[in-house]
Amino acid sequence: MHLQSFLLVIVSLSCGSLPPGEVPFPRSILATVGMVTAWWILCHVAARTTARQVAADRIDPIDGARWLEKQLEIFRWLAIGVVVMCLGGFGLAANLDTATGPLGSIIQKSMFLQSFVLLLPAVALSAASWSAEHRYGVLMGYVDHGVKNHLASIVQSFRGSMAWLIVPILVLLGLADGITQLPLSETQAAITMVVLSLLFVCAGLPWLISRVFKTSPMDPASQTWIHSLLTATGLRRTKIARWQTGGNAFNALITGFVPPIRTLLLSDRLLDELPREQIAMVVLHEAAHLRRRHMPIRMVAILPAWGIGTLITYAAGNASWGTTAGSIAGIVLTMAILRLVAYRTEFDADVQACRLAEQIAHLVEDVPSDYDAASRALSDALLRVTADHPETRRRTWLHPGVVDRIDFVRRNRIAPKINSSTAGTIANPA
Repeated sequence: MHLQSFLLVIVSLSCGSLPPGEVPFPRSILATVGMVTAWWILCHVAARTTARQVAADRIDPIDGARWLEKQLEIFRWLAIGVVVMCLGGFGLAANLDTATGPLGSIIQKSMFLQSFVLLLPAVALSAASWSAEHRYGVLMGYVDHGVKNHLASIVQSFRGSMAWLIVPILVLLGLADGITQLPLSETQAAITMVVLSLLFVCAGLPWLISRVFKTSPMDPASQTWIHSLLTATGLRRTKIARWQTGGNAFNALITGFVPPIRTLLLSDRLLDELPREQIAMVVLHEAAHLRRRHMPIRMVAILPAWGIGTLITYAAGNASWGTTAGSIAGIVLTMAILRLVAYRTEFDADVQACRLAEQIAHLVEDVPSDYDAASRALSDALLRVTADHPETRRRTWLHPGVVDRIDFVRRNRIAPKINSSTAGTIANPA
């Protein structure tokens, strides 16, 4: 997930801890709607102005698209401040605990509904930029016009970005609301919530992600070959699916880490355009993430961050700034820890993928036969998937730069690790 989307979601939810305000609830809603409307107009004005510049031959179409994307990227970052203004300055978040009337009482009793309201401005502001992108495509003749296509484009953008975080959070909060309605003690309710959360992360989340993304069966030959790759690495009980992106994305991911629910998703463009040796290294990179327990490590790593945030809130006592300070500390520490852990696990997955290739090359065809050949194939894959967008080769919040990854893999070819208790062994299926 892009750092901007992550911050937009987390900051929106954190605003729920703001102290009660003095702005009436109807005025908060009206001010928020007005700000969101103005944001939509601003984004669409940027798209229309850029399209007119291209139509008048003042700028090249490619430069126009890049210029619009830069403008919208700036708007997306500014949206974080706008969300704080809507939820905090206008008092929308602060009024959730004091809202009156039948609807207000329902919202106060539901964490799901409160979070839904808190997230609405963030989603609406993001949708403005997605809508502007689609509108620019219509004006340039790149995409078909029509309300249905426009809405489908916005939904697709949401599914590919914020939905990763928003949908699971809302599902978990919905479960929490349901548990509060059961005749259970506080201890029983807490235990039930922990059990359901674990079940959701292990089983429900992979199923949910498979529904969020559009997938289809893979062709039999590729299915058999990729299955043989996973079987050779000890991950035989893993589902495989073709991720339909309309030919727009080179991507791969594994959802879940418990067999046989876990699923390997490979995007259509990756499968159609990369040679088999490079596809093999992408698959082995994802297999390495799974074998080295990288996802659980990332999840556990952020617990201390929010633990420190909670301690800050507790130490502040009844001070009005305590909860806000704790939330800010939790967000900052989460970003720092996730970056550190994400970089380490990405580097580790690259190295482990090359070592896995060396170990299973005699078992599966079209797999590089030694570490050097595997590192070259992985490097070529990294360069190919970023060729259309060179800016993606730079380091980001959760991914090191392509050059750094290639250099790290090459530097670690000496004295490879054989097997570790973390990685497991090739012979034992997971």
